[in-house]
Amino acid sequence: MDKRGKNVLIFSIIFLLTVSFVSAGVLDFIRDLPNLITGRATSATTSLNITVGNAAPTVGSVVTIPSQSVTESGLTAVAFTFTASDTDGVGNLNDASAEASFYNPAEELRTNLSCNWLSDLDTTTANYSCTVELWYWDGSGTYTVHANISDINGAKGANDTTQFSLSETTAMVMAPNSLAWTSLSLTSTDQKSSSNPIKVNNTANKDITAGNVKVTAINLGGETTPSDYLLVDTFSVNTADACEGTPMVNGTATAVSGSTITAGNNTAGSGSEDLYFCVESVTGGISSQAYSTTNTGAWTVGVS
Repeated sequence: MDKRGKNVLIFSIIFLLTVSFVSAGVLDFIRDLPNLITGRATSATTSLNITVGNAAPTVGSVVTIPSQSVTESGLTAVAFTFTASDTDGVGNLNDASAEASFYNPAEELRTNLSCNWLSDLDTTTANYSCTVELWYWDGSGTYTVHANISDINGAKGANDTTQFSLSETTAMVMAPNSLAWTSLSLTSTDQKSSSNPIKVNNTANKDITAGNVKVTAINLGGETTPSDYLLVDTFSVNTADACEGTPMVNGTATAVSGSTITAGNNTAGSGSEDLYFCVESVTGGISSQAYSTTNTGAWTVGVS
């Protein structure tokens, strides 16, 4: 084939390729053909991995709490404030997560899970108020205040450097407040009161130990013949539903043997003692009549 023939052949091949590519709709392929032939890319993809840091909040100052005492048969509300800071800004603090508790290793944990936002002190610090309640049976001693808060990312800050003192309180109530016997004769023995038992509730936080539940009994005077007395040395007080308990002494606070009343939740049946009164025998030589405390003075049940 001569030179002219070669040129014609080459032209024909190029023409056929061009027609083929155009018919396939790949003109862009032809335009990028030089890059494909040389291996040079004109675009590429990349992946990203960015870590955005989060600073955990801190609980700064917890206001000083003065010494507290319990409220008889009730709750004592202890109010205080604390501050929380976040270097990411106060908007990063989760106000709804602010909470506080009072801790004493010998007592139940007292907690408030919904402390309240008071105000923003600056761009990074806010002030919160909280009230934690103490029950009347919570024991005396030192309590640690634990205040904490989380940010919107779940990081938590806490402070437990503040403490306060809870004092010891002694109190009681009893029911019923009167004693009666359905019937006694001059020869009666071992007659238990129809009012039994007298229930004594410890309504504060002092544990009443042995020897500190006492009954002061006073001789009963005759209502018809005041010169006759039913003497209290014929009476006894027991912690069981039985006679033969602790004998009474006129006008003297006498400890009831075996009686103790630890502090506790009276509603749940704790922190109480039942006392049972008995006439062991009737004083000899007295007349048959009504005898009472009307002219001589009431009996007293006390704790210390």
